[in-house]
Amino acid sequence: MAGHHSGTDRSHRGGQPVLGEALRSVTRTVVAAPKITLLLALLVTGSCVAVTACYMRFKTERADLISPAADFHERWIEFTRSFGDADDLVLVVSADEPRVVKRTLQQIGDRLRREPELFADVLYKIEPRALRRKGLQYLTPTQLQRTLRRLEELRPLRQGRPDVAGIGQTTYRVAGELNRATRYAAAGETSPVTPSAQIRQAEALTDSLSRFMSDAGDFRSPWPELLDVDDRLVEDAARVHYFTNDRGTTGFIRVRPAADVATGGFDGHAAAIDRLREIAGETSDPALGVSVGVTGIPVLESDEMRRSQTDMLRAGLYSFAGVGVLLLLGFKGLKHPVLALVMLAIALAWSFGFTTFSVGHLNILSVSFAVILIGLGIDFAIHYTSRYLEYRKEGYDLEEALGEASAGVGTGIVTAAVTTALAFFCATFTQFLGVAELGIIAGGGILLCALATFVILPPLIAIADANTDPEKLPGPGGLSWFNVGAQRFPTVMAALSLGVVLGLGYQAVDWRDELPVSAIGYDYNLLNLQAEGVESVELQKRIAEDGGSLLFAVSVADTPSEARALKRRFEALPTVGRVEELASRLPSHPPQQTRNLVDAIKAEVGRMPRDTPRTGAPNPRVVGKQLETLLTSLRYQRSPEAAAVAEKLDGLLDRFGRLPLQTQARFLSEWQRRSNAALVTQFAALGTATDPTPITAADLPRELTARYVSPDGKWLLQVFPKEEVWDIGPLTRFVEDVRSVDPEITGTPLQNYEASRQIMLSYEKAALYALVIISLVLLVDFLADEHKLLTLGPPLIVVAFTTMTLLTKGIEPNPTYVVLGYLALVISIAAILDFENLRDAVLTLLPPLLGGVMMFGLLAVWGIDLNPANLIVLPLVLGIGVDDGVHVIHDFRMQRRAGKGVYAMSKSTSGAIMLTSLTSMVGFGSLMLAAHRGLYSVGFVLVLGIASCLFVSLVTLPAVLTLITGGPVKRERVGRRKKKRRGGDEDDGMSDEERAEYEELERLEQEERRQSRRERRRAA
Repeated sequence: MAGHHSGTDRSHRGGQPVLGEALRSVTRTVVAAPKITLLLALLVTGSCVAVTACYMRFKTERADLISPAADFHERWIEFTRSFGDADDLVLVVSADEPRVVKRTLQQIGDRLRREPELFADVLYKIEPRALRRKGLQYLTPTQLQRTLRRLEELRPLRQGRPDVAGIGQTTYRVAGELNRATRYAAAGETSPVTPSAQIRQAEALTDSLSRFMSDAGDFRSPWPELLDVDDRLVEDAARVHYFTNDRGTTGFIRVRPAADVATGGFDGHAAAIDRLREIAGETSDPALGVSVGVTGIPVLESDEMRRSQTDMLRAGLYSFAGVGVLLLLGFKGLKHPVLALVMLAIALAWSFGFTTFSVGHLNILSVSFAVILIGLGIDFAIHYTSRYLEYRKEGYDLEEALGEASAGVGTGIVTAAVTTALAFFCATFTQFLGVAELGIIAGGGILLCALATFVILPPLIAIADANTDPEKLPGPGGLSWFNVGAQRFPTVMAALSLGVVLGLGYQAVDWRDELPVSAIGYDYNLLNLQAEGVESVELQKRIAEDGGSLLFAVSVADTPSEARALKRRFEALPTVGRVEELASRLPSHPPQQTRNLVDAIKAEVGRMPRDTPRTGAPNPRVVGKQLETLLTSLRYQRSPEAAAVAEKLDGLLDRFGRLPLQTQARFLSEWQRRSNAALVTQFAALGTATDPTPITAADLPRELTARYVSPDGKWLLQVFPKEEVWDIGPLTRFVEDVRSVDPEITGTPLQNYEASRQIMLSYEKAALYALVIISLVLLVDFLADEHKLLTLGPPLIVVAFTTMTLLTKGIEPNPTYVVLGYLALVISIAAILDFENLRDAVLTLLPPLLGGVMMFGLLAVWGIDLNPANLIVLPLVLGIGVDDGVHVIHDFRMQRRAGKGVYAMSKSTSGAIMLTSLTSMVGFGSLMLAAHRGLYSVGFVLVLGIASCLFVSLVTLPAVLTLITGGPVKRERVGRRKKKRRGGDEDDGMSDEERAEYEELERLEQEERRQSRRERRRAA
């Protein structure tokens, strides 16, 4: 066995003694003056708390999680510079009666406008009243020319000839123009008269007569179509458009918070949102069936921030308390758990100060770092305290035990801290800013927890245990009973545990077309992360079920004509439901094309009579013949539209013919009177719409222009999806479609799409880089000194040379391939130069790798998907698993250095790993108490991951190490040695040779410990 351990001894001397002696020196220094050390530490802690309270900021929007350097986010930032944040607070009003919805919208809108200190740009209806005086400019030049021609035909009205507006003359004129169009068509020539316009006029006349004949109270003027003017210009009252669904049973009020009401905390625009909810509660009336709720992207984000803030605070308190209870049980007393928690509290304060200095703010992802540090930071204190208590029970005095703990388990703590911190720091290589910031904060916090373990915990223990009898100290917790299986039946335990791992791992794989694919889905839907029953979320879902959406993409045009063209292209896409923009509310033709025509119409209308013309009673027989002539003209037109109007007119004539003559006369006389009155009304409407001043965006309501026109003259289009786009399938189709029209399009759906994909790729890349960096750190830790430079240097030169060569040829290599290539070269060289230490490094990775396989298998069995929140498990499980593996392998190597034969995990190591795993499970498991489903999923998945790593650390890895060092340990030998250690006088059954060998080994170990203590006393 001597030859077997010599290489390991050299390995150890080449690296760990230097670190161990350094840690022992630090401990000796702080323990020499514990009160001064703690005083200085408290000053630093107080400074960190003060800096955090004064300067820590909070970022509440999802956009704050995305790197400004990302292409898609650069487009969003550019858009917000021009238009501001496109997302409104939205009040949703629901009632069974559309009139009740409109009345409620008006009532709430008026209240919001009276509170400009909280709300701006209240939009719930559009009133075109201000544009009415310029209304004729919306007509095309052709329409204006036809209108002018009709007015010229009605000029006899100015000369006292009202019959020109009678039903007979009107019918005769329409029939004549239809006949002219027929003759031109028969001759193969282009008619100056548009048949379709005449058909529409004939239909308007027929409908008006038919309705009035059926109901004398239902008169509809024929003149708007006869004059070829859009009916929006002829209604007496301004037509108000309310923002409602198609049925009118749900209305929407969009409002923006005033610029100065943001709190800068996790609540976002809390004051405006809270006031909206007050108004909604006051306006809701269950008796009338009126319900009012508040939603919108800012509200969703604010609700999520508030919920997560509450949940994280509760989780932190429960985690801290749960960890304390476990420490009480693990250390069988109160004193040492309290000391560990005090150290953890100080480390957390330092971490907040570090966060304030390094990042300056927290977001919805990085706010979880406190729970992460509670779960991971306490591990260092547990390992340290366990080893310290073990040394005290072996007879070391206080200072020696603290120094030995720092030199012994301290190297494992440093390695575990560095690897775990690097696992988080690797997140800074990703593009997703939220993940990168969390990596910086959590990585720095882990290192600060490790630092506190060596500069805070030893002086605390030195003061607390100064006058304590070692016999009264609790012994190190142990799980020697748990190791019996691995020691006595290592082959069986290794095979069974690996079978469990592989069996569960197989559940995480599906086979499609004979290829393996992941059986675990990825849930992109951010609404599924929110707490159940949140009003803003439920309203979003209800609107989606109603066929609507509050999410929209935004496209920007330079001119109104470009905006109209984009609108037509977007509306042609199968995934687009509607497009809202402002350019269509402006005339589509230049004002110089219509100015003269508008002036001419204004002149004609100004000379028309203002009183209703008095015409003679129409002759029923003459009118009947004229309508018959119109019917014949319609039948000559070879079009479905003309045939449909002809059928209506034929039915009208049949009904008219069955009326008595006197009734016919009264009907025509009354209809003519109302028609004349409508004509005068039409003249008045035209007169109020003849302002020739060009229409600009300034003529539109400010609530619209503030949203759709930027100060620098850009025009916004809001593109709404046809399907709900919270789920990835509809979202992907929508994004691909709208980008086919405008590659630069942006907006919340595209931000969600890109951010969800980026966060998944970021965590995957962070985990991969972390695995590579951790592997290199482990190699540096384990390889012999004479092999480190040869192992790490030449591959670096090769990879750097290859990369530079590719770059000079214009080929940019994938960084992932470069990193993996370097690691492969390093491992290959290490396998040749120092296989045994390489093996130890690889074995250290068994808990995170096999534990990860188990975790994913369990997720598949339970049907749990990954999501943007619980993806944090990838670097966390890697760090926690490596932490366990480092302590097991360090324990293994320490036993080899001590000359022990078959490996049996020490009680302090097994107990510390069990306790650290349980504390981590309690720490992260506290998140399962959260109502926020994203935080709940983080806690649940991490508990599975930690439990999986614990299983591998205490079952699989010890069994493998036992096999490596020579096979199973016999129970009889273990029992005899236990008796010997207890000083029993019974016959232990050993042979004289075995007893002599064992006693010599015990003597050498004791002598080595005594010699070590003497040397330290002399050095001190």
